[in-house]
Amino acid sequence: MIKKVDAYFLRSFLGPFIVTFFIALLILLIQFLWKYIEDLVGKGLEWWVVAKLLFYASANMIPLALPLATLLSSIMLYGNLGERFELAALKSAGISMFRFMRSTIMVGVIITAGAFLFNNYVLPSASLKFWTTLIDITRQKPALNIKPNEFYNEIEDYSILIGGKDEDNVRIHDITIYEEGRASNQGNVLIALDGEMLPSADQSSLILRLKNGKQYEELDPDVRNKKQYEHVRMEFGEWEKALDLSGFQMQQTSEELYRDHYKMMNINQLSKAIDTLYIKAQNKQASVATVIGVYYLFNRDSSVVFDASKASNLPPPVEGQAFIDALDKPGTAIQRSLATVRNVGNFTRQVDDSLGFTDDKIKEHKIEWHRKFTLSLACILFLFIGAPLGAIIRKGGFGLPVIFSILIFIVYYVITITGEKMASQGVITPFSGMWLGIMLIFPFSLLLTVKAKNDSPVFNRDWYINLVDKWKKLWPLRLFRK
Repeated sequence: MIKKVDAYFLRSFLGPFIVTFFIALLILLIQFLWKYIEDLVGKGLEWWVVAKLLFYASANMIPLALPLATLLSSIMLYGNLGERFELAALKSAGISMFRFMRSTIMVGVIITAGAFLFNNYVLPSASLKFWTTLIDITRQKPALNIKPNEFYNEIEDYSILIGGKDEDNVRIHDITIYEEGRASNQGNVLIALDGEMLPSADQSSLILRLKNGKQYEELDPDVRNKKQYEHVRMEFGEWEKALDLSGFQMQQTSEELYRDHYKMMNINQLSKAIDTLYIKAQNKQASVATVIGVYYLFNRDSSVVFDASKASNLPPPVEGQAFIDALDKPGTAIQRSLATVRNVGNFTRQVDDSLGFTDDKIKEHKIEWHRKFTLSLACILFLFIGAPLGAIIRKGGFGLPVIFSILIFIVYYVITITGEKMASQGVITPFSGMWLGIMLIFPFSLLLTVKAKNDSPVFNRDWYINLVDKWKKLWPLRLFRK
């Protein structure tokens, strides 16, 4: 009987989990499209490029979709069982809540472990490919679309104005082409009555077959600052002009440029990067004492020698007889001292700015390191929120459980984002910031689990009063009299 119960709970959990997971993933993809729609529309992208970008984007959204799907599916499962009084029947048969939750807990542990492996090994690679593809798309120029009576400036070194265009998008009329660059030997201004606009066979050039036109070409002056320039005018009956369209083709960005970014690293790589940044910070701090120490004669070590390579913007210190001679000229000594103080101050400020930048990089790496764990543990945490909450509210389906799931997830997400912002700004440590959501939601999950196990209502006023009284007995009474 127990095996049948486990199999029944397993089937009842996996069905809603798969459905809600793909629904959450679809909602996040729609949000992504809404955010980057301006970068995708109007560039003539191939369908496989958009499909590849969406595939990599969906991989980046799986860590958020998994906790939400776990929460919603657990609420739906135990809400349906509570609504049909199946949970009451199991408890009356002597089966404890944790016993019939065994199968779903095992699935939750597997989901948590899978989420961690995905975040650590798959997500960095998917993020790298996603951002390189997105950067390539955003750098690509919009698709070629020359409209009548509007200047078109997307082709480098050219401004094109046409008076009309036929419905076939090939024949054009009243063409004016301004050449802005002087690298080629082509004309500066070209005017034609009619023409055709066709792409080359390899799509790398735009072929303009112009008819009945004129070309005006300015000549380089033989004298500098000459006010008048000579030009050449040429009339033609038919002329074919090729314009380079290489800028409209998507260029493949090397992934090596972004591989060292903290979002593209796993836990081991992040740990090594953090250690490297700490070593760099320590070396910078040590360089300050080494460079500046030679300027303080009362505390100078005779073995310390001024190293110009570490402080290229600092003048060497005045030593020996030159220092004694400078004392005979107070004005010169004061000026040298002030200049040295200013230079030393500028040097220390540069080092301080560099240390601040390194400290920010360390925070970013630590935040990403902790994120690998928090996003994974959120799955099992939400399971212990959704299961007891569904057993308490006793409502299944996509009605009330969806509302509860969205509200709980929004609260957790807002807390997590707030903690991350505070950690990145140095208000709290990266550990406290990234684990803030887990630490605040965990007591809530523990409370719901205890309530569901004891079949006690959540909003029972007497239960909370008794709990406070028990806590008062654990502490000296004088703490509560103040």
